Order: sequence, then C-alpha cells, then structure tokens
Amino acid sequence: MGRMLVVRDAGVATDAVPAGVQQVLSHWRGPGRPHVNVQPLDRVLQDPAILDGVESAWVLLDNPSASDLFAVVAECEERHIPALLTRPNGPETLGELHQDGIVACPPGTVPEDACVVLQTLLSQAPTLASMRRELKVLSAQQAGLCAQIGKLDEELRMAAQLQREFLPRDLPEVEPVSFHVLYRPAGYVSGDIYDVVQLDEHHVGFFVADAVGHGVPAALMTVYIKRSLRSKKIDANAPGGFTLMTPAEALARLNADMISTQNGKVRFATACYGVLDTRDLKLTVARAGHPFPMLLRGEDDQVETIEPEGGLLGVFEDEQYEQQTVQLQPGDRLLLYSDGFECAFPDDEVGKNGKRKVANENYAKEFLDLGNGDAGEAIKRMEENLDGQAGSLNQKDDLTIVCLAIAKDAAVDGVEKAEATQQALRLARQRPDVA
Repeated sequence: MGRMLVVRDAGVATDAVPAGVQQVLSHWRGPGRPHVNVQPLDRVLQDPAILDGVESAWVLLDNPSASDLFAVVAECEERHIPALLTRPNGPETLGELHQDGIVACPPGTVPEDACVVLQTLLSQAPTLASMRRELKVLSAQQAGLCAQIGKLDEELRMAAQLQREFLPRDLPEVEPVSFHVLYRPAGYVSGDIYDVVQLDEHHVGFFVADAVGHGVPAALMTVYIKRSLRSKKIDANAPGGFTLMTPAEALARLNADMISTQNGKVRFATACYGVLDTRDLKLTVARAGHPFPMLLRGEDDQVETIEPEGGLLGVFEDEQYEQQTVQLQPGDRLLLYSDGFECAFPDDEVGKNGKRKVANENYAKEFLDLGNGDAGEAIKRMEENLDGQAGSLNQKDDLTIVCLAIAKDAAVDGVEKAEATQQALRLARQRPDVA
C-alpha cells in the first residue's frame, strides 16, 4: 500500500480525509489503494521531512498564496514525488503537466476521471522509488568523484607551478646577443622544457627538449632532463678547474644518464643544444631527434637550417651525436622550437583519405615573420597569431620557441678579426712567392 500526502491550506482542519478525496478514491480499481495522510501547507514547508517515504501527493488548496504554492510544488519536484495540483481559478485542464511530475486536476473534475489520473501516477511509484535510490547512489559517487577531480586539479596546478620554477626567471643579457621565449603548455604541465645559461664570460648555452608524451609523465621527464643536462666537466688543469662540454658531449652524457635510469622501460625525448661564443659569434649546435634549428639571416633574408645528425635521447646506449658550427652575423636570428608547431596552424588541404591534414609545415612560413622588427615584439606577434588560429583554445601539443637574436649594429671583434684573417689569406695566395 502506497503513501499519499494530501496538502491542504494553512489553518484547515486535517483530522480527516477531505470528502472530495474519499469520493475520488472510491473509484479505485484493483489493489494498492493508498494510505492518505493530510497535512497543512505551512507545516509541510516548515518540516519537509514529512515528505519522506511519500509516493504521491495531492496539493489540494482553496485559497493559496502563490509563494507557498510554488514552494511546496518545488519541494515535490526536488524529491521526484509525482503530484496532483488542484487550485481555484487555475488555467490548467485535467492531465496538463504543470511542471515536471506535477499534473493538474482542476476543481470540479469528475471523481472517476481524477481517480484514473491519480492511479496512473501511483502506478509509477515503484519505478520512481528505484530511480530515487539510483540517483542517491549516483549523487554520492558524483560527490566523491568531484572531490577527487578537485584534488587532482589542485595537484596539477601545483605541479605546473613547480615545473615553471625550473624555467629561467631571467634570460641572460650578453651583448650583442638577446634571447626571447614563447612557451605554451597544452595543459597544466608541459612536455617541453628550455633553458638559457651563461656558461662563462664569453659563452652562452641554450637548449629546447621535448619529452615524448603528454601530461605529468612527460613533465617529470622534462624536469629530469633540465637537472641532468651538464654543460661543464672538471678539469684540474683548466682555468677555474673546469672546461665546457661541447653540445655533442653534453647530449651523449644526457643520453647515457637517461638509459641508465630506465630499468628496462624505454622513455625517450628529443633535444637541441647550442653554445654561442659571444666574442666571434660562432655557434655550435647538436641535436637528438629534434626539429632542425632555423637560422634567419638578417643581411639577405635567407633561411637556413642547421642539420647535425643524432638519434633520440634514451634509446641507443652508445649513440654518437654530431655537431655543426656556423658563423652568425649581425642581424641574424636563430630559432630552436618544439614539434608542436606542426599542428598549430591548421591546413585547409584535404589528404588522400578525405580528411583535413592535421600536421603540416605552415609554421615554417609563420616563422619568417620572427626575423622582422624587434625580436621581443615578433614573439608577441606570434602569440597573437596563435590565439587567432582555429582550435587554439584546445591546443593539440606543447609549443616552445627559443629565439637567439644578434643585434644589427653588433661590432664583434672576433668576427672582424676572422674576416681580416680570411682577407689576408686570399691576398697571400695571389702572391707568386707563396706556395
């Protein structure tokens, strides 16, 4: 036997079931006739626990205030209790849905018709009770899940803050060289890492590394790379007790360290490391499976790539890394960047499979603008351009650029001496007495 609550006007006697309700119930067919409990409107609002265990309700009011009416109806809806609504001068017709789960039953409705509607509502009581139980379980699970998500969110924010603390706060300023960076993680944490360090009075080292994968595992590997990449080695016979490692030596040592800590599971990354001598602007670069550095020549607007060979870090135990030395000139700009830019500028071209290409080389054209104007402003233009791309709010991969810029008015003694030496050699070869 189900429980039905009849809600009457405040102040109306509730010691007996209203005659109209009894008349309606007299037409009940079959078993399951509900047990009726009558309560005044104000008491229900003061103590909503009265609705506990109720399977259906009949809000039967003669002179209700709108606020009280809607308050009790909202309580029934909140608890998923189906209810009849009878009120004077209401615009509803029998069976009309007043709102979710609330069905109209105007005054003067034929009792037999009202009974049919009421019995239909009560027939759904077992299903609604089952749904209420499931909803309660799901609500508890959702609350636990939300708590876990909140905890993960907080931990990821802390991880992102910690990772950023491993990035250089201030980039070295070594005339005539300046460095500028674009760094955009795809999520809370990044699989990219970079660093720019003044190694001694005349040398600056800089690198970009990209751990394969995304999220926390890749971010942890970037921190390891940052702490493990060594630029110096002890040498008791050298001034200061150390000598600088070449980029090839530094990557080889890092590769060996990564392999020694893997415990049988391969975790790998790409990297590009360069060392610049600020006296003569000679740049030495080595790379480990990373995109080729791009050199934007300031004098004739030519674009060159620096292409030393080298495998991924953490894969081949005895990998040997090549290095290449190039002579930079005033106005030149060198770009080290991660491979995320292959997806940063969408392409309208459709591939053979009929789908739009995701990875492309549009970034190479976009990078040309980084050679124009002030280097810092050029990086800002690139950031604005990225913001304007389709899908920029759901970035597919981490994006990093380290831009090395040589001042256009740079007067570097080493460069001038090198050019003078080359000129002297050319003149000497033209003399007949020089072999």
